[in-house]
Amino acid sequence: MRHQPRFTVLGPVRAWRGDVELDLGSPQQRAVLAALLLREGSQATITELIDALWDVDPPRAASGTVRTYLYRLRRVLASGDPDLAGPIESVGGGYALRVDPEQLDYRRFRELVAGAEADRADGNLAGAAASLRAADALWQGSALAGVPGPYAQSQGIRLENLRRSAIEDRQAIDLDLGRHTDAVTELSALVADEPLCERLRQLLILALYRSGRKADALANYREVRRLLGDELGLDPGRALQDLHQRILTGDPALLGPADRQQSPAAPILAGPAIPAQLPADLADFTGRAEIMRTLTTTLTSVDHTPVVGLVGLAGVGTSTLAVHAAHAVRDRFPDGQLYLDLRGPDEEPVEPRQALGTFLRAYGVAPDSQPDSLAERAALWRTVLDGRRVLMVLDHARDAEQLRHLLPASPGSAVIVTAGRRMAGLPVARWSTVDVFRPDESLALMERVAGTDRVRAEPGPARRYAEICSHLPLAVRLAAARLAARPEWSVAAIEDRLRVEIRQPVALHEDCITVEVPFERAYRQLDPRQATAFCLAALPDRPDLDLAAVAALLDLPPYEAERVMESLADAHLVEAGPYQRYRYQSVVRWFARRKALLACEPAQREEALARLARGYGTTAVDPVWAFSPYADLPSIAPADRWAAERVPAAR
Repeated sequence: MRHQPRFTVLGPVRAWRGDVELDLGSPQQRAVLAALLLREGSQATITELIDALWDVDPPRAASGTVRTYLYRLRRVLASGDPDLAGPIESVGGGYALRVDPEQLDYRRFRELVAGAEADRADGNLAGAAASLRAADALWQGSALAGVPGPYAQSQGIRLENLRRSAIEDRQAIDLDLGRHTDAVTELSALVADEPLCERLRQLLILALYRSGRKADALANYREVRRLLGDELGLDPGRALQDLHQRILTGDPALLGPADRQQSPAAPILAGPAIPAQLPADLADFTGRAEIMRTLTTTLTSVDHTPVVGLVGLAGVGTSTLAVHAAHAVRDRFPDGQLYLDLRGPDEEPVEPRQALGTFLRAYGVAPDSQPDSLAERAALWRTVLDGRRVLMVLDHARDAEQLRHLLPASPGSAVIVTAGRRMAGLPVARWSTVDVFRPDESLALMERVAGTDRVRAEPGPARRYAEICSHLPLAVRLAAARLAARPEWSVAAIEDRLRVEIRQPVALHEDCITVEVPFERAYRQLDPRQATAFCLAALPDRPDLDLAAVAALLDLPPYEAERVMESLADAHLVEAGPYQRYRYQSVVRWFARRKALLACEPAQREEALARLARGYGTTAVDPVWAFSPYADLPSIAPADRWAAERVPAAR
């Protein structure tokens, strides 16, 4: 029986069949293989593979070169057998590489990290630590080492960030297991490589303190405070400051679970720590004054249990706002502040029973003292909350059923919920839609991140830069950080560059990829009809569309077209304007158009635009309705031709 090839990307890109390593050819050929592997069986078009290898100026023969690489890879992966094509398959208009999870180190890494998360949630800390050590052992150097191209560069950064997060989680678990001395050794090496990483510093300081080295712990805090001030002009974050203060006061809660000595008769609620789980607040949080006033007033009501919900376009900052509001009122909830991301690892929603277990452990209820059934856990949780003033932030909620058992039943506590859409059937005092920034808020954030003088020196380009970002807070923050990282570039130059990048058929720059991550997450939750509508309705170059235009594009009766567009508006992927009119934020429109290239055949896109043209009384598609990302394209060039031609963006 022939062995299936196995692959590695957590280090150099390599492949083996059995014990024999395969010759994968040139670095560019390995880059093509890496692009296919990291899509995990999804299709990659020739255009996407070209973009993975070259930036905005591929050679004339790029298509032929990529096809040659694919032919060679097929031969290599089939071990020269002319009757086999290997695992690379032709799919539609592109190629896919289907690999069993155990044959790719990246897939195995993710499985181990997800298993560790589950073990940690169930209280199996030793199992979680073992899984994370096994995950780290898969790495053989820097991700995608030696592989060229913009795609490999951005994906390498992403993979390295995943590794660092897993390492940090393992160190935190080791501390809870009492492995302080070993943790100090490893954390010291990690901090030496990344001296400004606040989470690593926090773990090292805690490990030193638990090892009996209080003076070293305090000296380490003084060092990071000096480095942050000298190099970034910043103070340590709230979490580091709180840890420093607790060390100074000798807070007994800083002792890890393995260090606490409790008698067998100790009550299950006798834990000394008051949970303070809120993530760090943004030091440069900007805007949102009106909604903050509403939130703080509602959350501090004393005659009931306020539950407030925040919804909005992906990337608009509902989670950031929830955490900021929670910090603003935390002193009104002396019995604890809880935070839980209900989205869970690998996008798997946290089940209510698991969430209740997490909350009960925070108040000292050991796992073996918790009831097994959901109903009994929920009843115990309500008992724990009774008479307490606790603030809860439930982030990225899936549906009402996930939340129902977590909410307090007695007055005194308060809850902030963030979700993709409003939920019926919950005792939510108020649902608030978080909008994109106003232009003045965008400029204020840019000034705080990139510097006031820098932004105010070029007010026109700065305003246009924010407009290209659709005033989406995530996009504005990344754009401002890009300004800060390029102090010698003018705002106008970076604005012009972003205008080109955002119109590309594939998101190439790391910032563009980051902005589209929450859009991609929301897109995956759509059903097939919604996904098609989301793509096709983005094709026309119009500020908004009325219902007749949408019905023509989707080839649906008006009442069905309205139903599907309203569902997209409820999911905050399109905006509902005046009655039966819909529009996209610019960054979302370009994301939808990129999706249209992958999800819709060229004929399907062109027929949609032709129906729209006929509905408006023309015999051919008016150029202003054309799916053309550049203003100077004269006609409705098919999207595939757009991708190949790389026409420079018009200013």
